[in-house]
Amino acid sequence: MEILTDVMHWEGFFASLAQISGTLVGLVFVALTFKPKTFMKGGDQLLTVLARQVFADFLSLLLISMLMLSPLPRESFVATIILAVVSLGLLRIVRELVALRHHLKRWTIMQRLVLSLAGNALLILWAIQLFAADPDTASGYMLLGGSILLLTSGCRSAWLLVVHEKSSLSA
Repeated sequence: MEILTDVMHWEGFFASLAQISGTLVGLVFVALTFKPKTFMKGGDQLLTVLARQVFADFLSLLLISMLMLSPLPRESFVATIILAVVSLGLLRIVRELVALRHHLKRWTIMQRLVLSLAGNALLILWAIQLFAADPDTASGYMLLGGSILLLTSGCRSAWLLVVHEKSSLSA
């Protein structure tokens, strides 16, 4: 219980993360509604994948922050929820990267998926360590790092989705 107790002192961080990720989920949703042709069937496949990933990353951050703000969560419960949510995110990213491997020349978009993959990987490692209840290895800083990577990746990607031009995404 000591591991989770230490992280629970970060209430301000999780409250801020919940507000930021909740706001960004809404903003991404609104931004995507202004460019329906881009994200519909027959639109830009990479941008559609990126939009799904940004939305999923922000939702994951919102869920994790709300979970960490809930009163007296048990370590096994927190670890199970984070493992489930983040594992699904990791599977989606890997599946998308494999399916889109022929688009590797569009590195601008692919690097955002890789950054998201790294953030999700840190979160899953933290959850595994939390589940194992190993106080020597389960550092809250892994949770912090994974959350910041997802937030950074999501913000950069959301910006790209809003202001994209085909010529700027080809590089």
